[in-house]
Amino acid sequence: MIIEENVPLKNYTSYKTGGMAKYFVMCYNNDDLRQALDFAYSNKLDYEVIGGGSNLLVSDDGYNGLIICTAKLNRYIINYGNNIVKCGAGINLADLVYYTCSNGLSGMESMAGIPGSTGGAVKMNAGAYNQEIKDTNVKAALMDKNGSILIKTNEEIGYGYRLSSGTNGYIVLWAEFLYGRKEHEELLKTRKEILEKRKEKQPLHKPSCGSVFKRPERNYAGTLIEKCGLKGCRIGGAEVSLKHANFILNEDNAISSDIYNLILHIQKTVYDKTGIKLEPEVRMIGFKK
Repeated sequence: MIIEENVPLKNYTSYKTGGMAKYFVMCYNNDDLRQALDFAYSNKLDYEVIGGGSNLLVSDDGYNGLIICTAKLNRYIINYGNNIVKCGAGINLADLVYYTCSNGLSGMESMAGIPGSTGGAVKMNAGAYNQEIKDTNVKAALMDKNGSILIKTNEEIGYGYRLSSGTNGYIVLWAEFLYGRKEHEELLKTRKEILEKRKEKQPLHKPSCGSVFKRPERNYAGTLIEKCGLKGCRIGGAEVSLKHANFILNEDNAISSDIYNLILHIQKTVYDKTGIKLEPEVRMIGFKK
């Protein structure tokens, strides 16, 4: 385990923005993670855990503590047979989806194209096109702040819409999934169709965090933003996508404050015009509350 100092976090987020982390560590296994937590405790440091950085906005001021990165943590996939697969937290969700489809395991094919790590996907109950992580996840191993490991079942994980309340305060180490069966050709075809649909409907040509806001009850964030005339709205180098209004793009060398202020502007405008308060899906680090 190597603790680095003054690491630019823009290199670890899909937005390609953000200031420096005072301390940074990439964890490859559970022992690395324990040592990182011990370093934070011993030095009285605040810490934040990040995964693939695809759903993350880091302040331009950076983070004055320890960033623990799990993007390469436990990078393995174990197929136990009987439709059960164990996947380490650092495996890209896209790679897990491809693996399961190729092996005739159904239940994740509609999640093709969702960025980020499997650990992050468990944390936020990632999903798309009527499939969510909770549908196949049967249990997950979690580490607490003291380095102790416990295993929680699907029910104990407490899945909800873009959350898993039972993982709050814990770091995901691995997750185990139970799938259905289908012909792999059919699953790979579905995966390809989903990827094409994403390419058609979503702006994938510029850095973004994917969907910025959660879906309001009985409505869609993108629809509300568009109805409020905010498509193409710009602050600094950040712009509301003309293709999909629930995407904010790093269109032209944006900094995090551009994106953050655009998020606030969207929230205020939509609330003023509709009475609906949009809740960000993107996680924010280093911003003053």
